[in-house]
Amino acid sequence: MAETSGPTVTFGDIEAHVLELGRIMPKGPPDWAHHDLTFGQLRLLFILGQSGPISIGQLADMLGVVDATASEFVDRVERRGLAIRSHRADDRRVVDCRLSDEGARLLAEIAGARQEAMRRVLTVLTPEELADVDRLLRVVAERLAAIQSSASAEGGTRVNSGTPPKTTARAAGGGPA
Repeated sequence: MAETSGPTVTFGDIEAHVLELGRIMPKGPPDWAHHDLTFGQLRLLFILGQSGPISIGQLADMLGVVDATASEFVDRVERRGLAIRSHRADDRRVVDCRLSDEGARLLAEIAGARQEAMRRVLTVLTPEELADVDRLLRVVAERLAAIQSSASAEGGTRVNSGTPPKTTARAAGGGPA
């Protein structure tokens, strides 16, 4: 009698489950959405939140735009009181950008809304199931980090061949069963 390894799960199956979660979850914009920010402006705020004070040139590089476009992005969020621009004391030609107190409050509000939504979803799990979710997310993060590290070392983008790379978690038996 042939041994089976369990049901085959496809990306389509997983996508269907994610869509079902979206259907079940409460609808409506989060409280912070009243700021009416574009995706690019939100991305700018997240970069400022992670990188601290950063020059317009560095910001442009991170956003993949020219300096003038980065400066326009900063203008828009600065007018809303979410960012502050200042000249460096050691080189007045360089303009640094950072989050304002209001911008930092907005990012904290967004993070809180995300955490609350995650809590609502995950509270239906048993402690053992929650540990499984945590383990699998850790495996995904480790493997993506390994792929990113490998691509950086090789100087290019790596295309997934469908075979997960060997990681310490997988080698130690911590990967998916």
